[in-house]
Amino acid sequence: MKSKFMLMLVLILIISIAIVGCTGGAAPEQEAAGQTPATAEPAAPKEEPAEPASKAVVNSVGIELPADAAPIEEQVLRLANTEYSWLSWDYTAYDYTWGALIGIHDSCVRPDKEFNPQPSGCESWEASDDGLTWTFHLPKDKVWSDGEPVTAEDWVFTLQRYARPDYDFEWFYSMAGITNWGAVVSGDMPPEDLGAQVVDDYTFTVTTDQPAPFLVKQFADLWVAPKHIVKDRMADGSWALDPATAVSAGPYKLEKWEKGKEIVWVANDKYTGPYPATMDKIVNVFMTPETRFNAYQNGELDIIGYGYEIDLPPASLAQVQADAALKEQLLVWPNFITYYLFFDTWNPPFDDPLVRQAFSHAIDRDALVNGPLQHQASVAYTMNPPGFPGESVDQLKDIQNYDPEMAAKLMADAGYPNGEGFPTLIMRTRSAYPALTNAAEGIASMLKENIGVEIEIQDLDYSIYMEMLGDQKKNEGGDMNFALVPYEYDFVDGSNLLGVWGGCEEEGADMPDMPGRHTWYNTEYNALVCEANGIIGDEAKRNELYQKAERILIENVGLVPIYHGVFNVLVNPKLKGPALEPNKAGVVTFRGFRFNSSEGQIYRVQ
Repeated sequence: MKSKFMLMLVLILIISIAIVGCTGGAAPEQEAAGQTPATAEPAAPKEEPAEPASKAVVNSVGIELPADAAPIEEQVLRLANTEYSWLSWDYTAYDYTWGALIGIHDSCVRPDKEFNPQPSGCESWEASDDGLTWTFHLPKDKVWSDGEPVTAEDWVFTLQRYARPDYDFEWFYSMAGITNWGAVVSGDMPPEDLGAQVVDDYTFTVTTDQPAPFLVKQFADLWVAPKHIVKDRMADGSWALDPATAVSAGPYKLEKWEKGKEIVWVANDKYTGPYPATMDKIVNVFMTPETRFNAYQNGELDIIGYGYEIDLPPASLAQVQADAALKEQLLVWPNFITYYLFFDTWNPPFDDPLVRQAFSHAIDRDALVNGPLQHQASVAYTMNPPGFPGESVDQLKDIQNYDPEMAAKLMADAGYPNGEGFPTLIMRTRSAYPALTNAAEGIASMLKENIGVEIEIQDLDYSIYMEMLGDQKKNEGGDMNFALVPYEYDFVDGSNLLGVWGGCEEEGADMPDMPGRHTWYNTEYNALVCEANGIIGDEAKRNELYQKAERILIENVGLVPIYHGVFNVLVNPKLKGPALEPNKAGVVTFRGFRFNSSEGQIYRVQ
């Protein structure tokens, strides 16, 4: 048995050697030398199945998206809007569907994340040595979506359209003091005499009656209109309602407007400016603010909360704060808006600075912000908010601090101990939303408790409120002697919010004709603001003067600042792009197309 077993082993060994030889196996010494026999073919390497190369996502205008972009059919952004009547800024700014800023228009400049003007429709600009003439240069390759060139004629025509008596945003452009503006608006001069003139096809000038260093910042809201389409300076906005005539100078153009449902914008293949469309299509869905939070949660909307409407009321914000996933999607940043109490300081009882000082020390702003205004506000001690050019919050915040004992003493010194003999006041608010009404009630309660003043609250329609406010100054008195109102910036410059309280005086003017909108007047304040408004090329000096002026305003208690609003915006976590990158302060914002082309500068990831 053993001999048979050994014989089998020998046979197996012989067969194994033979097989190795037939397969070209190298001898040990050859393997050590890294050689193979001359008669052997090298073994073919084993091929692994190749992974298919990922195809770059390129949108409809040829922009290649980053490697993590979702397929092109998913590059659609869905936003909510309220539907208004028109799509042309050159016809109306108040009956205007805001989504139209995504398509059709392009602005002369566009603010960056630090609010510094950057080229957009205008390529470059400079001011003359005397500060009275601005020259704007246009890119020579810019065309409308119908192929017609965008020229200086279009930009000058746009300014002439703004200088109309029926244009509801005319007041905004009048602030720059463009030469003959008022006379053209009133019809006393033809539009050709306006201080906006064509130099050549790609250059235009704007002249002002006094230096206006903030003019280029205002021109973030100079939205060019197509002269070859509109033709008549006095025409309405019908040109922008039909995709056939709604030619665009911006990154998007109108595809369709389905009344009552949505507006669809598609990337403009003729756009050559600095903000090319990344997102291939943008849909503005018409939806009431109170329905938008649910729509966002259901995946029907990608971003909510970045407009002027209240998409995220307190109850919704509380739900967001309690939900870890939603809280991660929430962007919060301060808005440049100030809610403040103002007084008629030209008439009793508020002509007494002791009374105004008492009011300023009687209000616990922290209690309001941590109570009815939770997640919606930050405390305010100044008119210019934190981060705004010329602000001096840290230097001024102790002047009107909460000090109920001081408030009571000041009222007694003014002759109203515990509020005795002080008239019952009506605090008027303007189109107040629930949280603002609750804040007004909180203020009234604090004034009653701390200085014994009885306050009634009356909310008014916007137009009635503003008419009463104007009459108060025009008549040097009236029923609007005490009120709570917000003022939001129109452009980011130290002059803007402070201009509510004064500016350059006209020699010999009567009190109702003094600068500012309120019945408060201070000649030193006006001189400082006027000087700052006239300086070209030295922002540091301008801001220093604004800080001095604001100290006068706060110390004299022309107003009692209460709070600054904050933005709360929910953003789909699948969205990325430059618009969602932090600014120099590390803050991520989403301000919308009007301020920095946000909608177009994002894309959807896989």
